[in-house]
Amino acid sequence: MPTRTAYHHGNLKPALISAALKELAHEGLEGFSLRGVARRAGVSAPAVYRHFEDKEALLVAVASESAERLGAAMVEAVARAPDDPLEKFRATGIAIVKFAVANPEHFRALAIPDLDKRTPPAQRELARAWNEEQRRQLLAAQAKGQIAAIPIDDLILAASSTVMGLAHLIIGGSLGKIDEASAVRLASNVTEVLGIGLIPREPAGRRTRTTR
Repeated sequence: MPTRTAYHHGNLKPALISAALKELAHEGLEGFSLRGVARRAGVSAPAVYRHFEDKEALLVAVASESAERLGAAMVEAVARAPDDPLEKFRATGIAIVKFAVANPEHFRALAIPDLDKRTPPAQRELARAWNEEQRRQLLAAQAKGQIAAIPIDDLILAASSTVMGLAHLIIGGSLGKIDEASAVRLASNVTEVLGIGLIPREPAGRRTRTTR
């Protein structure tokens, strides 16, 4: 457990956010308290108020940091992906799974209902714009015949459910010990399956016979 020396070295604020993530993971939003956070950080309760005026302010900081880290990971992944709408969409999903493995407490925090609503308005607007741009690109790809003409909301929900479900299975331990490389491989596999679909197709290279 962190000691009070963290505060003396001027590192209390990030230590409190880290402790808050652990408190949320164990107590949930309903049981979250500044006293519990202080105990996990190894400081007195009044010390918390030097950086956060109340519980809500600390929750805002946790939500903001979690969303910022995930957003940065997705932006970087899309920037490095091939110039293809489906590949960029897959890169977003793979980035989410990779992020969950590297930052399980932040990922779990983002899954808590209503926590995302505590991010600052400017950050929520960035997230909204990101989602709208992804939606626009998918619609454009559908119009060009690059992606199947599935209702866009159904497509996005299916993709989100797949990658979020995989991320939770991994960090919950259901798939055994998974490192980052293995997580990326699993995410690549499931997003490829999602992209191909489950309807039987002619094997690659097989020619359809014609009748005369």
